[in-house]
Amino acid sequence: MAMGLACLAAPSATGRGQQPAGFGGVHSYGMSTSYSPDSSHILIGDCEKRRVLTLGAEYTRLLRQWPMFRLDYEASAMPLFLETDPVVTGTTFSLAGQQIINPQPAQRVVVVPRGPIGTVIGVPGAPIPIYALLGRADTYAGALSPLGARVSALPGWRVQPSVALDLGFVASLRDLPIEQSDQFNYTFSFGPGVQFFGDRNTSWRVEYIYRHMSNAGQGFQNPGVDQGVIRVTVSHHR
Repeated sequence: MAMGLACLAAPSATGRGQQPAGFGGVHSYGMSTSYSPDSSHILIGDCEKRRVLTLGAEYTRLLRQWPMFRLDYEASAMPLFLETDPVVTGTTFSLAGQQIINPQPAQRVVVVPRGPIGTVIGVPGAPIPIYALLGRADTYAGALSPLGARVSALPGWRVQPSVALDLGFVASLRDLPIEQSDQFNYTFSFGPGVQFFGDRNTSWRVEYIYRHMSNAGQGFQNPGVDQGVIRVTVSHHR
């Protein structure tokens, strides 16, 4: 009984003043950037042709380490969450060899038109197709992911594969990703990565993650955005 109590009272590798074996330390502080050049229906989002760039910071805390794996709590803040959306800026058609352009206030769209959106009526001859004029519009926002976890393999190696899950939200000054959606959206992301340690205090991590953003039905519209994202993080460990 005394031996069992002593084992329970003994500090673990994550205890105060203790350092776990291998690379990664107990805490890490990092700078992170991510980019996605496109969006499409991957799982549950419908919005097309979105681009998103983020810049932010990351914190991790070791929760448990085993000989072949380690589990970390992970949180990140992204003061810059820049989304670029496709917009329709007008219509155009050709009449008697002349291009006619009808501008209109820019309107963000869920699906990018790939063909005619109508025809000109009242003109003799075959129907004349009308096409949308397209542009892009930026929306600046901030994001926070306070709930996350990362499982890394081979903690004693300089190269460690990992998989992460992050939950959070995005807040913007106008509705994202279209009008009549919401200024507050929820996010979740998950995916694999590889972390490279130059020494015990410095690492680079490259990941390819799936990220979803939507307002969970709080807005009048909720098309959602699905993206494959490249994320790069440089971290200091201690």
